Amino acid sequence: MTPPASPFAEFLPLSADELAALTPYLRPVRHAEGAVLVREGDPCREVLVMTEGLVRCFYDHRGRDVNLRLLCAPAAVVPFASFVRGEPASETIEAVEPVVGLRLRLRDFADEHPGALAERIGRVLAERHYLSMERRLRTLQWKSAKERYDYFCAHVEPAIVQRMPLYHVASYLGVTPESLSRVRRARAQSRAGRT
Repeated sequence: MTPPASPFAEFLPLSADELAALTPYLRPVRHAEGAVLVREGDPCREVLVMTEGLVRCFYDHRGRDVNLRLLCAPAAVVPFASFVRGEPASETIEAVEPVVGLRLRLRDFADEHPGALAERIGRVLAERHYLSMERRLRTLQWKSAKERYDYFCAHVEPAIVQRMPLYHVASYLGVTPESLSRVRRARAQSRAGRT
């Protein structure tokens, strides 16, 4: 199997030799909408390199889902803390739309091929995870529901803003779906008034 370089190109440029080294650790995957890609409590040894679709990463808080990250292709999808610590995942990852991509057995690759490539992949994953979580913190801290949604629209990938269901966005922003509906309605009316 020789996967195309494009699934990695957005976040991890690879040489032909590096891609060849990873190829035995890759397998193509497809997941239906609603499929659980990682379940809370499962160990994590793989990274999903998502080439199509939307996913959400969430945890359960007193019977209610709290979205931590909303991701669209292209992206590397992994419960990062679980991967780093080698512990069971503390979050669940679910396909919001059908997902297509490659599963990379990164832990196996790193165990069998320690060195620069495994370290670089780990660093890139850490950077992307950090930036995603920082964006969420900036969305939540010291902002009204309107300011959270405005920040979300300005700083999150358009595919997520346009296609993620409203109730998932509300959970991510830490507001009720009703509050977010009011904010969106007021925003739409404001834009209509400017035209």
